[in-house]
Amino acid sequence: MDSITFRFNDLPTELALLILRYAAQTTFDQAEKYDKVNCPYSSVLTLCLVSKNFRRAVLPALLHTVLLPKPRNVRVFVQALLTQEAYKQASSDLHFDYAPHVHKMWIGLDGGNLTSADLLADPREYALQPSERPLAINLLTPVMLAASSLALGWTSVDLLIECLEHAWESRPATPVNEEHPRLPWNTETLTLSCGDPINRTKWKCLTDTPQGSAFLASISHLLSPTYLCRDNPLQVYRLPEWMKTAPLASFKSLQTVILPYPCTTPPINLRALVTTGVDMQMHLLTLPATLLKDPNNGIPKAIKVFDDIIGPGEEATRSDGTRLQVSEVLWCSRSGWEKVWAWML
Repeated sequence: MDSITFRFNDLPTELALLILRYAAQTTFDQAEKYDKVNCPYSSVLTLCLVSKNFRRAVLPALLHTVLLPKPRNVRVFVQALLTQEAYKQASSDLHFDYAPHVHKMWIGLDGGNLTSADLLADPREYALQPSERPLAINLLTPVMLAASSLALGWTSVDLLIECLEHAWESRPATPVNEEHPRLPWNTETLTLSCGDPINRTKWKCLTDTPQGSAFLASISHLLSPTYLCRDNPLQVYRLPEWMKTAPLASFKSLQTVILPYPCTTPPINLRALVTTGVDMQMHLLTLPATLLKDPNNGIPKAIKVFDDIIGPGEEATRSDGTRLQVSEVLWCSRSGWEKVWAWML
């Protein structure tokens, strides 16, 4: 019997695109160890090299969730935006508008350091010249603020402040028939990675500017990768320290707060556990923002979690009527929070 040769090109275009987009998806598997060779984007990056048509078909999958955990990752991403701008100016077929396809973005600590801190750094680190920063902010702003879910290390908030200022100054005039101006961002879920209390002066860079206060007021979900710490065996957990300085009253649209806590009491100090990068089982506790905000802007020092009542993936109502929800069990390590965030939220 003669063998039948079937080529990918023989498929209907719609079916071929479905296959490509499925192959390009990333699961952000928490159990998988990522490196330069085996990264969450390895499949889609390989497909981008096949042809221009393949590249255009799978780039939305690459851009859906953008993880930039280190400053060099941010610099490389900004260099990609500069390249796209050059393609645009040259009317190249390789030009691709990133902003409409970015839904989630994670920027780790010191993400605003677009220039290299090491004068002897390898040029492959893609450090930018200081003169390039205004153009970089101009190109990064619509992409970063297109994300409905934005995660930031606290030392990268300066980058957010710059982008908010640029977006606010560049926003189009409000049409006469519109009562409220359109906000130049899509962000609804904000994740702040903070360990220690946050300097109030830095908060003022957001609360004391029209764009910063409007941004905070538009956030509906707030997440902290900083763990709740257990005070005693009765499931009472201390809230993250940074929340004691957070102006929660400025989050006028805030509906829910999501906080992680260990499933069991860790054998050593949580800070030491995170530093060593040891994996541990975690839950994500979702609670209403009203539990953390009161008319006097006070913040409770601790919160009661009913592990014996709330099972993984379940909800329960406290005696005061507050509804709490606990996620399924997650595995988390020092370098794994961005994968938990990308997978769960």
